[in-house]
Amino acid sequence: MQFVSRRPHTGRFFLTLLIGSTACAPEAPAVRPAGVPALHHVGLNTLDAERAVDWYLSVWPEATASEMNGQPAVAAEMYLVFNETDEAPGGAFHPQLGRPEDQSAFWHIGAFANTTEMDVELAAVGVRHASLFRGPDDQAGTWRSGLTPYQGILVEDQLADAPEAEPRPGGFSYVVGPDGALFEFTGGARTERSMSHVHLFHEQPQCAANWYVDVLGMSLPPVRNDDGTTPRPAYSPCEAEHGAAGWPSLERAGTIRQPRGTIQHGNGSISFYPRQCVRGRCGEDLPLVPSRGQVLDHVAFAVEDLAAWREWLVASDVVILEDIHDFDVRQAMMFEGPDRLAIELVEVPAT
Repeated sequence: MQFVSRRPHTGRFFLTLLIGSTACAPEAPAVRPAGVPALHHVGLNTLDAERAVDWYLSVWPEATASEMNGQPAVAAEMYLVFNETDEAPGGAFHPQLGRPEDQSAFWHIGAFANTTEMDVELAAVGVRHASLFRGPDDQAGTWRSGLTPYQGILVEDQLADAPEAEPRPGGFSYVVGPDGALFEFTGGARTERSMSHVHLFHEQPQCAANWYVDVLGMSLPPVRNDDGTTPRPAYSPCEAEHGAAGWPSLERAGTIRQPRGTIQHGNGSISFYPRQCVRGRCGEDLPLVPSRGQVLDHVAFAVEDLAAWREWLVASDVVILEDIHDFDVRQAMMFEGPDRLAIELVEVPAT
């Protein structure tokens, strides 16, 4: 996105004590601000913002057309904000590959919903699901994971002994939006509808999760026990070998889903999965590219005191992509998270 930037005050102040002579006390270290950032919006690049808004309203009728920072937007549980570009943005989903040719850390956005009859809903607005492979030799594919003959996601070494089973309600499914943005629907009969879904790729998902906890003050999901209230300690070690590929998957080669990392932010959670172009799966080892400029450009979180967050982020040695600048009636700043994911903080006063 293009913003009107202004240079913030960056002066540092020191306390001068006069005790026989003038001396400067050491500056107090930056402290992470109180409060947990909450998911605010996703920034997308598009060739045609009006077309993009219409498409998202058609697949998610609960949303409304809106505007943010002078740009077209879709308002739901999270906002989608569209930056119109002259050239097609990178990161478009490639149907034959089952992935973009240039994958960033931003995998997809989406919505929580009961997908059992989502094909009927979307057919009514002329939208078709992307095909999911049920194994490496599958030719027909399916449109949602609940229609696979397996009870759950199967990995390579389990396919030969996979028991047949009746289709299940719900599951995950994908559609491809304007400019090649990948959009996932996921859930079953008890799922509360909400367009607030983000999934990311990272080199080391659990190390990335630790970073979100340490730097952005988010938390790991509690340990699974009787009451679900036991805090989960930081992943240590956080580095882990990639697991086997599993199906259903948009890629014939399957999807690597382990190790997985998850963080809880101020109004939901985000899960991280390993980078997929490893072990020769894509013909060569392809690192993640920066998300800035891709169709899925950045993810934004709401905070209360942007100046305090800026001080903390600078002290944490993050790469600032856009310093504090005007954003609607507020201010915002953008920086680089793990694996060159662009992250924006938007100042939203407490209500």
